[in-house]
Amino acid sequence: MESTAEIINPLNLTLSEAQWMGLGPYLILTAGVLLSMLLATVHFGQKNTKLPLFLFSCFTVLAAGAWTGMHWMREPLPVFGGSMLLDYFGSFFNILLCGATFLVFLSSYSYLDEGEIHYSEFYPVVLASTLGMMLLAAAGELLTIFISLELMSLAVYVLVGIRRRDARSNEAAVKYFVMGGVAAAIYLYGTALIYGALNTTKLSQISMLLSQDGNNALNNPILITGIVLLLVGFLFKVAAVPFHMWTPDVYEGAPANITSYMATALKAAVFAALVRVSVSIMGDQGVHLLGNADGMIHGMLWWLALLTMVIGNFVALMQTNLKRLLAYSAIAHTGYLLVGLLAGPTVGYSGILFYLVAYVAMNIGAFALLTLFAGKDDRPLTTEGVVGLGKRHPWVAAALTIFLLSLGGFPPTAGFVGKYYLFSGALEAGEILLVLIAVLTSAVSVFYYLRIVVLMYMKDGNSTVHFRMSAYACAAIAICVLLTLNYGIFPGALLLAVKKAAVF
Repeated sequence: MESTAEIINPLNLTLSEAQWMGLGPYLILTAGVLLSMLLATVHFGQKNTKLPLFLFSCFTVLAAGAWTGMHWMREPLPVFGGSMLLDYFGSFFNILLCGATFLVFLSSYSYLDEGEIHYSEFYPVVLASTLGMMLLAAAGELLTIFISLELMSLAVYVLVGIRRRDARSNEAAVKYFVMGGVAAAIYLYGTALIYGALNTTKLSQISMLLSQDGNNALNNPILITGIVLLLVGFLFKVAAVPFHMWTPDVYEGAPANITSYMATALKAAVFAALVRVSVSIMGDQGVHLLGNADGMIHGMLWWLALLTMVIGNFVALMQTNLKRLLAYSAIAHTGYLLVGLLAGPTVGYSGILFYLVAYVAMNIGAFALLTLFAGKDDRPLTTEGVVGLGKRHPWVAAALTIFLLSLGGFPPTAGFVGKYYLFSGALEAGEILLVLIAVLTSAVSVFYYLRIVVLMYMKDGNSTVHFRMSAYACAAIAICVLLTLNYGIFPGALLLAVKKAAVF
């Protein structure tokens, strides 16, 4: 085992050309954060003073994504003593996170102007959060995961409260900060217990120690407690029941574009880290490798997945605020992803990756449409506000219908293929009862998704929302529609990519 002194010694941190190439996206984002902060202080003497900063931020995430595409890591390459892992899995999430951030930028420009919250700091803070997400997906060590989580989370706390004069936004930011701090403390305490039991925080060494002496190690109550606390810290971040109580209030209080960012990119990044940790702790066979702890860990995740799907979907039935409805919908989708986690690496993790891509596309598209409806404080975003929208704005209603049908799992959308792939993998792993419950709760979700479609097309009345055109937001919506339909009709290329990414 390498000592800490050897890891932090600068003489041992020399990087090969391949490692520099693999670190390119992270260096681009780091440079983008620093340069965007400098650019935010420059006054350009024009009406659209934020346009250069907006274009620079879009260029930064596109450049990081393009670099990843040109220097895709086919084979695993550890850097910094194994604290980071440059591999196909990390490259996959770099593309996903950069793409999600680019779409959020597009949907934010006019919305921020309309809400009079177009502050210069928005762009460097989002870039910093995206950098934390990318590092989180590439982290190979528990403390590196913690630092990446905090870089991501601290930036999002600021973004949630960016509507400075809105009491609901301030309340949401404080609530998220407090709950995020609790989650971080629980995660860190779990990390400390695991280090005390195994004398390492590296995922590769944890995996090796557990595979060599799994039964004896897992009889250690300190280690089991650490693993449980570690999982609880992650479950707070992804809003799994019963750690979900902050989600509806924070989603409602945050600006719609920030809610979109939290519901998609943040969730994808945390699940990336959770998948890496699960493989290291639970092995190639998932929770079934955990010996005497198998029943406890499997049972805990099983019940959490069930409760998350049931509570998320049934409480969403009662929501009239669109942001709260999508918040409980996001909780339910976390439950579906936990089903894939229970299925294990062989058949479950590729389903998680496919579903995350579909979820990012359809959810960002739905929230991008909400930014076109929202006023200065998002108050018009109710189910009754979309009555008759199909007659007044047919193309907008059609796009929203596609996203809602995809969230409900209707063919030929990416949501249908994602759920089919995720649930079929869980069936193969023997989780028959949980898959049956997942299908039934997914059927429940159809009611509240189709209720919005019915209100748009089949109920008489005039929509109360003020719809405004935005070229950037419309471009984001068009991209999301194309991705949602493309991965629903032609999923082959993405299925191949997620299968490769899931083998690490």
